[in-house]
Amino acid sequence: MKSIQWFVFILFFALSIIGYAQEGNYKFNNFGNRSILLAGNVTGSVSDLGLTYYNPSFLANSDNVGFSLNAKAYQLVNVKLTGPNQEGAQLSNTSFNSASTMAGGVFNLFNTRFAYSYLNKSNNNVNLNYSSNYLNDAILEQFPEAQDHNAKINLNSNLKDHWTGGSWAYKFNKNLSLGVSAFVSIYSYRGNSALSHVVQSTNNEVAYYQDVVGFNQKSYGLFLKLGANYKFPKFHLGLNINLPYLEVVSEGGFSYSKIVSGVGPQYNTYLDYSFDNLSAQRKEPLGISLGAGIPINRGKIHLNIDYVNGLSNYNKIDIPDIDIGAGELSPINFDESRKAVINFGIGAEYTLRDNLKAYGGLSTDFNAYDNSANIFDLAASENKPINIGEDFLHVSLGVDWKLKWLSIISGITYSNSESNFFSPYTIDFGDTSIDNEPNTELKYTRWQFVVGIDVPILNKKIKNFGIGQ
Repeated sequence: MKSIQWFVFILFFALSIIGYAQEGNYKFNNFGNRSILLAGNVTGSVSDLGLTYYNPSFLANSDNVGFSLNAKAYQLVNVKLTGPNQEGAQLSNTSFNSASTMAGGVFNLFNTRFAYSYLNKSNNNVNLNYSSNYLNDAILEQFPEAQDHNAKINLNSNLKDHWTGGSWAYKFNKNLSLGVSAFVSIYSYRGNSALSHVVQSTNNEVAYYQDVVGFNQKSYGLFLKLGANYKFPKFHLGLNINLPYLEVVSEGGFSYSKIVSGVGPQYNTYLDYSFDNLSAQRKEPLGISLGAGIPINRGKIHLNIDYVNGLSNYNKIDIPDIDIGAGELSPINFDESRKAVINFGIGAEYTLRDNLKAYGGLSTDFNAYDNSANIFDLAASENKPINIGEDFLHVSLGVDWKLKWLSIISGITYSNSESNFFSPYTIDFGDTSIDNEPNTELKYTRWQFVVGIDVPILNKKIKNFGIGQ
């Protein structure tokens, strides 16, 4: 394959895996109007609907804010590959789309405080297609009479995780509050990879190669969060425990087909497998967050440390061994493992005037994956594990403008990462093969533009949650 065509394929692959890799970045998306602008560093100081996600105990410290729309975010994402060959070529791709959302509200019932919320926790959809006509020496060596060659690559990946739930909190005394959040998660992850080659010779003979791999996984379960906060004379301290995911229903599926025709009797192949209702499982580990809100003159400092436990290797989908013509059954591994990670963050807010506050935040976001199963792993040579995922740095900046009947929150966030990238694909076409390990530097940047509102549907006016005041 010509070098530039191969680089384009690598770029497509990089774009596809980024969406999935975000499952291993626990702070990649933030929720709550002001919490977004503080880069999620609000375990000890949350002051918006994000409390249902970051620390439900602060619900007991709040006034009823009615209905809230999470800051609507649009994101500009750029992926750049540098150094994929000795000529030092570069490729980049830029996309613009909407980001994760949140909505909900807070209300009184039976003299206690409740909240409800909906999170679009993850919503990544990739559909990439590439088609090219080329001839090179490797193909001509296998097909001396070749006059035309067409190669097509199609990559699809769709990941959705929607959370719906509620929170309850109880104030034990003027200083100590406890709370709990429960979310129902509806998770769906599917992907497929299709590769085909068609070679036509001058004598009108046609050789055809096709390789298609697909999978799907569904999971329904519960996420529970336990929160506590204590108000000291000079600062607020908060603790939040994210319990491991409690799976209720899960299933998976897998399909694989391969066709080789017209290359020669020793290469002709026809395989077609489809498995439904396979045993599958989704795991999310224990996490503990500790944060502090420290008032300073006209502002406040927000500090956060987050620990997330690791996961030992496990099968996401149990796929039966299949016969690929190697003389014995071949295992299909769809495994995942994660390491423990610790993230740190800091945020700040400052009162510019009575109805206007400025916010800023900075947070690390280390990727937890040791190895992760995805559609590309299944197509890799010898089912070798593919280590994917990035270590991100998130920066945010914005303002909260309070009017008589609503609050408008607006701002921007910036995320970036750099890592070495190895393509997992090996393409075998007769005696033609393509190197599957070009060393490439992958750079990812994301700009988010956010606008959100708090609307006092249930109250005559909006009040702050009264944290640290």
